[in-house]
Amino acid sequence: MKNQETVIFDKVSLNEGNAYDNTSGVFTAPSDGIYSFSWTILTASEKYFISEIVHNGVKIAYNYADGRGLNAYLMSTSHANIKMKKNEQVWIKASDTNGKYAHDGYCYFSGEKL
Repeated sequence: MKNQETVIFDKVSLNEGNAYDNTSGVFTAPSDGIYSFSWTILTASEKYFISEIVHNGVKIAYNYADGRGLNAYLMSTSHANIKMKKNEQVWIKASDTNGKYAHDGYCYFSGEKL
């Protein structure tokens, strides 16, 4: 992935209200409130993947999955609670340019209104 590119979690198991768009990777708040988000990234040995959650263009939190120096896969999960107004957006994006590798099928995104 390229630096600042949106991470798209294309396999969706539950999407009540269709707030998450699995073609763009963007979650759009269906109503005002506090939303809880978590995302998990799995990277391969000797690789790393840095990502961040973004709310309307503002970085909120980071996730750093670093398998460098390890002979194993590494998984990392991050979490953020974000106060949102209806139609505001959240997405996950790549935030570095080197060593990018996220293992397809083992990366997850979750968002819900509290």
